[in-house]
Amino acid sequence: MEEKVKEAIELLQNPKSSKRESGAKKLRKLESLEAGPALVQALQKEIKDSRTWSTQYHLILAIGHSKYEAALPILLELAKKNFEATILYLGLGDSIFRLSILSNSIQDSLQQIYDFNNYMLIDGAFRALALLQIVPDDAIIKEIFEKAIDPKAVDFIQSYPNDPRGLRLWAAAASSGWKNELKSSFLKDCDLIPDNALKFAVENSRKGKYVKWNPY
Repeated sequence: MEEKVKEAIELLQNPKSSKRESGAKKLRKLESLEAGPALVQALQKEIKDSRTWSTQYHLILAIGHSKYEAALPILLELAKKNFEATILYLGLGDSIFRLSILSNSIQDSLQQIYDFNNYMLIDGAFRALALLQIVPDDAIIKEIFEKAIDPKAVDFIQSYPNDPRGLRLWAAAASSGWKNELKSSFLKDCDLIPDNALKFAVENSRKGKYVKWNPY
């Protein structure tokens, strides 16, 4: 195990939440499979304290980036729970999708998340789809756009007060490498939403250009 990974894993045991969160962030960037068991152990301990929701969120993301597939059942169980910090669902959707596609089809991985009927989980999955620059089959893309324009999602996906985007942002970002004839109508719908980040995603999608996003 490389030294940077060892040092980051040691931080997960620090008595200060900020240090534990720092360790999770480092491991997210390092994407070490070997760190998987330590991340799961840390999350199972951390999840008991609702005050450390930010640390929990970054642990969840680090697990997905580690590609530690054995953690998938644990994340799926967590997705069933009620969390006051709904950002945890965003992280869970992201990591569940990342781990699921290691052994399952894109269709099955997305359907597994759709079945929870939780818009925040779907938003996380769409974010992973965008960051991984995945190009699904046409039928799957059409279903993604149908989900993305669901008006009910606006009530649940809010990065700021009165955020009107719903599920559109990450679907638009993901669509950069998708066929124009499939995404043109969806992107026109996005044009009606007054949001700078969405506008940026749409502009680059029309250019067929994936850009580097730095999500929280």
